[in-house]
Amino acid sequence: METTLKSAPLWIVPEGPETTPSAPLRGSDMAVKGPLPDAAAREYRIPNLARACQVLRLLAASNTPLSSSSVARQLKMPRTTVLRILHTLAAERLLQRRGFDFLASPELRTGLRSIADADLCATAGSVLDELSQLTGETACLALPAGDRVAVVASCGSPYTSRAGCRQDAPMDLHCSAFGKVFLAFGPQASLDAMPASLPARTPRTLTTSEALSTECSRIVRQGYAIDNEECEAGVRGLAAPVWAGRGVLAAAIGLSASASAFTEQRASDVAALVVQAAKKLSETLAQRTNR
Repeated sequence: METTLKSAPLWIVPEGPETTPSAPLRGSDMAVKGPLPDAAAREYRIPNLARACQVLRLLAASNTPLSSSSVARQLKMPRTTVLRILHTLAAERLLQRRGFDFLASPELRTGLRSIADADLCATAGSVLDELSQLTGETACLALPAGDRVAVVASCGSPYTSRAGCRQDAPMDLHCSAFGKVFLAFGPQASLDAMPASLPARTPRTLTTSEALSTECSRIVRQGYAIDNEECEAGVRGLAAPVWAGRGVLAAAIGLSASASAFTEQRASDVAALVVQAAKKLSETLAQRTNR
């Protein structure tokens, strides 16, 4: 059980006394050109500021408010440190208060997610290329787009099918492989918020929240989602979750192609390749997050 505070006063972080350099600064100290070497970067690094950046990234990636205990647990920081950071960021209007919980401001979330999404797409390029070469199909990277999901990057030869991988056509969550990844592995609140009756896009679409919930449980067990011509007739897709470290669901990576070429048996055979690609991209993102 998480401990809640009876009151939530603004924590004031005391500032240390100003220091005066004991020796005059050299020209090389006053203007550092180019990227800092690792040793110099560590010397100039401000630990508490780095922790605040981690807190901001975590909250910007969350669709729901988080308590100080939850943030401390996910980032493995002392709760008192996290509490000071949260109240300071809220006072600076970078975070919003929701009772005892905190949520990133819309402006901050949009800005940080835009940066993170651009970095994610650049990082995913080589993984998408490798997955496309191994399977002979178009590999896609998808991100949430409001209450839908959209392909933001894809890779495939001119001879591979682009069915289901159009970047200008957002897909429904309940019937696309990419969307079902976010429902199955994302916050339970997102799945609970789905209406009881769901629109049928094809005769194979799951049209009840009960059937969708059962499907999501199966997806979690097997580690990937399949769109068996549920979003678009004649198109089959398969996707797996990409994690950015600390349990943050970052994206979905997978394949989408003509059902005649991407048969159910073949989809089962290449599932391991998609899961492996998702794991590879997740490991890269986790390394960057932990720097």
